[in-house]
Amino acid sequence: MWKLALTLLAVGMGSSTAVQHSGARHTHHVVSPQGPHITARAAVLVDERTGAILYEKDAFRQLDPASVTKMMTALLVIEHGHLSQMVTISSKAAHVPGSALHIARGQKYTVRELLYGLLMRSGNDASVALAEAEAGSVPKFVAQMNMKAQELGAFNTQFENPNGLTKPGHFSTAYDLALIARKAMSLRLFRQIVSTRQHDIVEHRLGYHRNLHNTNQLLYAFPDATGIKTGTTDAAGKCLAASASRNGQDLITVVLHSQDRYGDAKKLLTWGFEHWSTVEVLQPGQIAARVPVVHGEEPMVPVTVTEPVWLSLPNQETYDLSIRPFRLTAPIRRRQPAGLVSVVAAGQPPQVAPLRTTRPDALRTSRMSFWQWLKLQFIRGK
Repeated sequence: MWKLALTLLAVGMGSSTAVQHSGARHTHHVVSPQGPHITARAAVLVDERTGAILYEKDAFRQLDPASVTKMMTALLVIEHGHLSQMVTISSKAAHVPGSALHIARGQKYTVRELLYGLLMRSGNDASVALAEAEAGSVPKFVAQMNMKAQELGAFNTQFENPNGLTKPGHFSTAYDLALIARKAMSLRLFRQIVSTRQHDIVEHRLGYHRNLHNTNQLLYAFPDATGIKTGTTDAAGKCLAASASRNGQDLITVVLHSQDRYGDAKKLLTWGFEHWSTVEVLQPGQIAARVPVVHGEEPMVPVTVTEPVWLSLPNQETYDLSIRPFRLTAPIRRRQPAGLVSVVAAGQPPQVAPLRTTRPDALRTSRMSFWQWLKLQFIRGK
């Protein structure tokens, strides 16, 4: 297991400021463990909870993403929320080439059912039907896809269609696709669909049922697998965005242009579980530190975070935690902003979270003269 070692610093109130905290002080340098050998031209492994990159191989290289594109299509459709809307299949949607749900012009499906066909069967036809239903046309929907990519920080991505069929100017990277996958996996319906092995949908014009089986063979071959999306074209080769969960740890990997996409994904996910831990550094309500209060009934007040602070760490390694307190003057309110906490591990961007007081603290008027009290009120009023 990782070793808990804290280095806490008081910053921002002068060198004489004291901040009380719990934890021992150790010195450790975080060294990322050696990753596995894989066949993919580009790949990345990320911690779903923290977003930290645990492994990468040409992860920022622009490549054809094939049907892994459909993660973004599903993400947008689910966020739009029109899941019960009935969609009548157009002639354009019915005649899209490549992998298909095999829907016909005039058939009727709900948006939710088309999402199952999109993600489980990789239906290019379903992608066009959804794009038309959500935005009125494929070009308008693709514009939304590109806007969403920028919003997520997928700056090396450009989409030209909602399905991933090969087209000039349609590209992404393993890292960008992991960003999209991480956001999509935060949506309950998306997570449910991509982890489903088989599912029935209904064609509502004639009322017949269809049974769908997931194209993602990792769901059948890897017990920890929870998704996500396959992709294959001549230009892209074999691609896969995959996810898995073990002992409360959730990982996402993307492999592009792979000779053995399932083998590569299993190697990366297994390596991640064996060599990395997702650590909850601070919990809401847990006292992170005690910071000084000017003119308070007590010289120090406890502070805590409002949201959990998580960190990805190689096993047996440590992190540094520093507290930057604000200048606090009594009286103190409960949940008053009190400073910032920064958690840092080598090779990773710092995780910064706000600190707030856990309880009020009264003004120490009994030990102050009237003129001191009046001066304090004047200073506060400036």
